[in-house]
Amino acid sequence: MEKLSDLDKIRFYREEVKHEFNLLAMRSTILITCQSFLILPFAIFNAAGNFRAQLIPVYLVTVLGAFVALILRRPITAAHHTIEKWLLKQRNLLQTSAGLKDLMIDRDTIPGVEKNINKDRDHIKSLAFTIYGPWVFCLFWFAAVVWSTIRVLLGF
Repeated sequence: MEKLSDLDKIRFYREEVKHEFNLLAMRSTILITCQSFLILPFAIFNAAGNFRAQLIPVYLVTVLGAFVALILRRPITAAHHTIEKWLLKQRNLLQTSAGLKDLMIDRDTIPGVEKNINKDRDHIKSLAFTIYGPWVFCLFWFAAVVWSTIRVLLGF
């Protein structure tokens, strides 16, 4: 097998990063879609005239919503870790290869970014929704359970 040139390596790394970002986008879309399909029945149950009779389905929907958010958090986190690994390899190659210096952007020249992706604040900010989204939905479903319980206890 022939040795890959630095240019071939950088192309490969960038394709892998692009692939992982596509997976991350797909998983985030799945999260949003699932949550929207669960928020709708929750809202319908809350609009029902006899809310006490709807309490068990309301709790089931909230548990399912939190469960889906927690389940999808794992593949989203896995995509984050894989993206981080490929970006570190890419940035390390850009730092060490004289022939690839022209391909570097400002974010590739942040001191220490070739060892720790967290130094790239723009990258971290761009992933904020996928990092915090599942937890926000879990918090929403927790608040939904509390709201439903208070609503039953106070009778409104």
